[in-house]
Amino acid sequence: MKNLYIDLKLKNNEDNFIIKNINNCNNCNLCLNKYPLLDKKKFSDVMWVGLSAKKVKNLFNEIPLDKNTNTGKIIENIENLFENVNFYKTNLVKCLPLDKNNKLRYPNISEMLSCYENLLLEIDFFRPKIIFLLGKTVSNFVLKQQNNNNDNFRKLSDNSWIYMNITYVEIYHPSYINVYKKKDIEIYITNIQNIIKNLIFNY
Repeated sequence: MKNLYIDLKLKNNEDNFIIKNINNCNNCNLCLNKYPLLDKKKFSDVMWVGLSAKKVKNLFNEIPLDKNTNTGKIIENIENLFENVNFYKTNLVKCLPLDKNNKLRYPNISEMLSCYENLLLEIDFFRPKIIFLLGKTVSNFVLKQQNNNNDNFRKLSDNSWIYMNITYVEIYHPSYINVYKKKDIEIYITNIQNIIKNLIFNY
């Protein structure tokens, strides 16, 4: 694999560098379904990483983890607590995983591996201070890849790791909280708010 940890901002200063490169990805057959679903942000202090793209009406007007979804509503509530923090939403698998009946399905390991390079491009371009890994499938995959490929990837606590001054935090997926722990949504939001405060503002 080519070295992705280079300063892509120096390599290409176009604001839509990431969009152009990921749109041209053909690492797996999912690119045949639809163009990747991507956020349009130019800066990021905090990155949310979900599992895979969902069906949307308009790829150019909608983004991953959109506020029109239950997951997106919870994330939006968290983001609204911070006036001067830039957030970027993405998925481990950018394109739409569909089954033979054209129904949405979970991506397989091969598809995750194929798209992981795109996540690394995003991470290296934005260099967020915090990356929230949403749910066990995403966190298990990303943490395994980072542990296998980077000797300096270091555990900080039961649910956080650090590499190249970026803190990776494993959290419950907001949809899980919404379905199974609805009474704990406010606690969930407060806990994530405190993590962002501690890591961004050094509270």
